[in-house]
Amino acid sequence: MMRMVSGLIALGLGIGWGLQPAHAAGFDGKWLADIPAQTNCNIVSTMDLLISGADISGEVINPGNHNHLTGKLQPDGSATFSVEGKWSGTMTFRNDHFEATWNNGACDRHAAGDRALNEQQRAQAAADRKQHQAAYAELIRRANAGDKAVDYTALRLESVYAKDWEFYDGKAHGLLDQANAAVKGKDCAGAMDKLDQVIKLDFTIDSAHALRSDCLNQAGEHDKARVESDIAKGLIHSLMDSGNGETEKSAYVVTTLREEMDVLANRHIQLKTRDTQVRGSDSRFFDLAHGISITGGYGLDIRARNVYFDVSSFMIGRASRRAAAETAIATIQ
Repeated sequence: MMRMVSGLIALGLGIGWGLQPAHAAGFDGKWLADIPAQTNCNIVSTMDLLISGADISGEVINPGNHNHLTGKLQPDGSATFSVEGKWSGTMTFRNDHFEATWNNGACDRHAAGDRALNEQQRAQAAADRKQHQAAYAELIRRANAGDKAVDYTALRLESVYAKDWEFYDGKAHGLLDQANAAVKGKDCAGAMDKLDQVIKLDFTIDSAHALRSDCLNQAGEHDKARVESDIAKGLIHSLMDSGNGETEKSAYVVTTLREEMDVLANRHIQLKTRDTQVRGSDSRFFDLAHGISITGGYGLDIRARNVYFDVSSFMIGRASRRAAAETAIATIQ
């Protein structure tokens, strides 16, 4: 399986999706980043930067408003900046990846992004994206048909190219909560409606398929229930068998933040802090979760746990999504 993952990553590297070596011209050019919802700032935003020499200018683009930023870049890739002239922060540029951290007066914010693609790279990315979406659709078709030979690792990795793929699972998570509440209230009809929406957004959510299986069994549709149960088992086994999380080399391979949380829940590890999108020794990217595990009965065993997650597929999916958005904008213009 790790050979398959490496092959996918190599494909992303080969077409230059934001993970290639730094350009000879240094850091000049356009850069783009995602900003996940964090604590009191329960919104997903983006950061758009333009670098010219030591000067950084750009915007933090939130739903409903844009905040201007300016900064100064050092030759080693470190930088300081301010948003609207009042919220200061730091940036780090390494190769074609960057991170930014600041406080906007309401919460700490963290952005992680890449160098924007050029026109040729966008065209190649768009063509490749269509091929991956076709492969993903075919794997879904086979899974829904009850094909027991479906490669669920391949299915999970191809999911990052889906039109509605979202690393942070915002929309799907809310709908799944509603479906769970409906099942607890003995309303499988209402739950199935929500679950259909969840699976349309993200087919890889194993718990959605498990809930569908339960409701279908209650309705007497046992053959369909078995298919949904097989999908749920295939997805969770693919995730949990992808590594043990003890080192970078044995990291769990994940495509969404939800999968990270699923691993921790299955291993009974309570998350404390996370280091996100750390570049590893072999150029892959990792999240490192710091937590504690509590096991045992009366003699509790409490231990600190560090768990590595390979998020390289997320980086590739994010670059593909951005390329599609930039291509759409360029077509309109």
